[in-house]
Amino acid sequence: MLLGLFAGFAGVAAAVDSVQAEPVRVAVQSGVALDSADVSVEPTVVEGDFLVSGSSTVYPIVLRQAEQFGALNAGVAISVEGPGSGDGAKKFCAGEVPIANASRLYKDAERAACADNNIDYIEIRRGIDGISVITSPENDLIDCVSFNDLYSLVSEEALNFHKWSDANVLTSAWGGTQFPDVDLQIFGPGEESGTFDSFGEIVVESVAKGKTGLDPASHDYVKTIRPDYTSSPDDNVILEGVGSSQYSIGWVGYAFAKEAETAGRAKLLDVSFGDDDSCVTPTPETIASADFPIARYLYTYVNADAAATDPSVAAFVDYMMSDVGLESVTEVGYVRLAEADQLRAHAVWNNRITGPSWE
Repeated sequence: MLLGLFAGFAGVAAAVDSVQAEPVRVAVQSGVALDSADVSVEPTVVEGDFLVSGSSTVYPIVLRQAEQFGALNAGVAISVEGPGSGDGAKKFCAGEVPIANASRLYKDAERAACADNNIDYIEIRRGIDGISVITSPENDLIDCVSFNDLYSLVSEEALNFHKWSDANVLTSAWGGTQFPDVDLQIFGPGEESGTFDSFGEIVVESVAKGKTGLDPASHDYVKTIRPDYTSSPDDNVILEGVGSSQYSIGWVGYAFAKEAETAGRAKLLDVSFGDDDSCVTPTPETIASADFPIARYLYTYVNADAAATDPSVAAFVDYMMSDVGLESVTEVGYVRLAEADQLRAHAVWNNRITGPSWE
């Protein structure tokens, strides 16, 4: 699932706030209703108290926006949490939260749950992320992995593989990488995470469908991730696990991975789509251009009724979509949308367009 070409990257910051086990509560002053192209509008006095839930990947963007919103205004209290896209969708489609983040589009079952509960939603594309494959900084044996390599290590066909070399029984069948005889420990997000879904769809399913050069007619390739790895909804727990095992492998969003690399806690692996393709380092530029092959979009879902009836919700989303608010996307380490996508995102929000907008 390559994203195509993107433009408009403005910069990247390495430091990313940690995802908290409990929601981070931000005291926010009065809401600011800003036009997408005008950040000088005077604040409108509003009051409110609400929770933003969902993706741990999108969490740093929204937390920073809530903090900045709070520094400018008074009267609204916003709590921000990052239990995962799936868990956030459950709360959102049950009407428990007015705003939820996701590192993927909502699934059909989640959209059906929203419909069953009469929740009309506004689906806003927020930015671009590159799911980064990481290992310990002490791993001097592995520098690049292909999609086929990753399939042989983390798909359900790799169930009970406890050494990198165990994967050779698969890779030898297609003349692929022969891995060293060292312990393999895997750390990644759980099924509640949009990053779990996106990694499975982009990497494992691409291999199973023959997109990476393997012949699905000659082998019964699976489309699922092995269940026997250490999973967590908290990216920092994943990073701690990866850093604690020399020959580990894991995957998290780029902002968290880059912050960990800068702090000496992780090593980012280059990734190639096929075995014979060039290895690509995840950077803001390669993610924006989709040269880095594990790129995906990030989203925020807004309850349309809450946006219409709660001025504090509408004011906060206005701020999120303002020029100043959008700076948070790159400030925490992600990539801005191309201009056409950003204009479309503004139109979706400004016109309160409900339902799927980014199929």
